[in-house]
Amino acid sequence: MSSEVDGAWGNFLEQVDRQAGPGLHINGDAWRGVLEAKDIDMVNFAKKLATNKTLTSLRLTHTKHRASAAVQLAEALKTNTVLQSLAINELKILDEGVFALAEALEVNKSLRSLELSYRTGMGAAGVKQLSYSLKLNRSLTQLNLSGNFEGLTDAGVKSLGFLLGTNETSLRALDVGGSHVGPSGIVHLAEGLFTNTTLASLGLSDLRKVAFSSGKSLESFAALCAALVRNSTLTSIDMFLVRPSQEAVELLEAVLPMNDSFRNLKIGDAAPCQAYLNLMDKVRRVRKKTGLDMGVLQSTVADVAAWLEKWNAPATAPAPGGPSGTKKRKRMTEAERLKAALE
Repeated sequence: MSSEVDGAWGNFLEQVDRQAGPGLHINGDAWRGVLEAKDIDMVNFAKKLATNKTLTSLRLTHTKHRASAAVQLAEALKTNTVLQSLAINELKILDEGVFALAEALEVNKSLRSLELSYRTGMGAAGVKQLSYSLKLNRSLTQLNLSGNFEGLTDAGVKSLGFLLGTNETSLRALDVGGSHVGPSGIVHLAEGLFTNTTLASLGLSDLRKVAFSSGKSLESFAALCAALVRNSTLTSIDMFLVRPSQEAVELLEAVLPMNDSFRNLKIGDAAPCQAYLNLMDKVRRVRKKTGLDMGVLQSTVADVAAWLEKWNAPATAPAPGGPSGTKKRKRMTEAERLKAALE
């Protein structure tokens, strides 16, 4: 169970000393306002965390700590061997704090879940450094960066997409919802998912810059669908509060038969129309991977084919001639199967 430190507990460090449970939530809202930094002696707390053998989950919410607190926690993570989950919500740790946590991830082998959400002030540089560190870390499986409207943009997501594409990560869940990720960022993620073999869950809820309705926004949705044609590990996408157009919905319906792993989709709002309900029914239906039925939106599905052709290009170049000058016959790619279905 997780204990929540509130105003009735009195001196914070004394209560930490008495902490025997595996979880601790330090909630500034519960202290009749926002915790002042002086109310939590982070220097001494970090020293305790560095050698603590019982705490497995720590959450800091809405306190007045800043980058220096994240730096101190990061130092503790370098030697702590039992903490499995760390969440920092609504604290302005900025890129300075993110850099420190990223550095700690390069040596920490116990942390499984990291959440840096809601107005942390991180920028693209911080996300890039996290992505680099996760190529060296093999224990973290969940990364939640949601709610960072100021800093989480296409530039930051580009590095995450590249990380996914390399498969040099153990990430199973990634959340970049509640952000300013736009069409270019969605394409970067899609390109990474095209070759990724680890991620099972992707959070894209409440995106402010994409509606998946027309132009580049719809084109980015085509890229996401192209990734689903190849990807065989992703099972869930959360697009709550994102209502794609009918064209986008039909595009997803068209490519689902080519994916046998995808099972869960949150889309739209609390009262989706019948078209969305029908789509979600198809998403959850058990199916075997088959060829694509091109009965709907041939021109839109051609956009998916274009992404597949682009991403497959390096792997499908003509094979060099053998000793006899003959060339090996190429296997039909996903793009070629789609084009054949269009003819």
